[in-house]
Amino acid sequence: MHVLLIGLGNMGRKYLKKIKELGLKPVLCDIDPEKANVCNECPFYCHIGDVKEDVQKVIIAVDPKDHVKLAREFLEKGIPVLLEKPPALTSKEFEEISGDPNLEISEIELYSEAVKNFPANVEPEEIIIERLNRGSGYINPLWDLAWHDLYILQYLFGEVEAEEVNKKEGVWELKGKVRNAPFTLRVAWKYPKDQRRIWRIKTNNGDILMDFVKEELVYGNYTRYRLYGDKLGEMVSDFLKGVRREGSTKRALNNLKILESLKV
Repeated sequence: MHVLLIGLGNMGRKYLKKIKELGLKPVLCDIDPEKANVCNECPFYCHIGDVKEDVQKVIIAVDPKDHVKLAREFLEKGIPVLLEKPPALTSKEFEEISGDPNLEISEIELYSEAVKNFPANVEPEEIIIERLNRGSGYINPLWDLAWHDLYILQYLFGEVEAEEVNKKEGVWELKGKVRNAPFTLRVAWKYPKDQRRIWRIKTNNGDILMDFVKEELVYGNYTRYRLYGDKLGEMVSDFLKGVRREGSTKRALNNLKILESLKV
């Protein structure tokens, strides 16, 4: 199977590593010709129009402004596409492709042990989320980091209502509600202290702790943590095998509308 990977920046190289771990030799495409040496045994092109291989799957991880344009090239041919987040810069643009059944949006945190083993029928009373990273990404920390937590909130609890956003000393704080329960989401780039990716969910049956760095879920006397594998590898494997995560495009569209409403 020929897998085309478009984009060999930070995230693209992570995808490349996982594809190779699955025993595949992907076809690579990046506008920078010097990226050809990233994988000497992989076919490399600077333009998608030059690709000669019969491509069956496509993973796109480039500047978000080019996501829709590139994805459409393959979706129109019926080729499944895994698109890195954010999938577009506006909801209007994303709606041009969001209904295509061959499109999936990256939701790496849904493969975390904390989410996969989250207890059923939880009614949150309050949710406190921190995603404080040392690195940086595209647009701003809300679009880059809070994006993950917004799709997790949707996946676990349904509709997300954003109410207000503030920024203080480099930390963005978003407040809102899910199922009438308040949540506070704090995100930051280039955080000077240890990075944190933690959820604390208060319920009438006790607190639930989700640690996305340690890959750990703690709920009462129950503790679950990852013993093997990794979430990016699992997501890539599922995509290449045709195992779908239903709802990823809908959650992504909702995320875009939430972020647009905040005007940040």
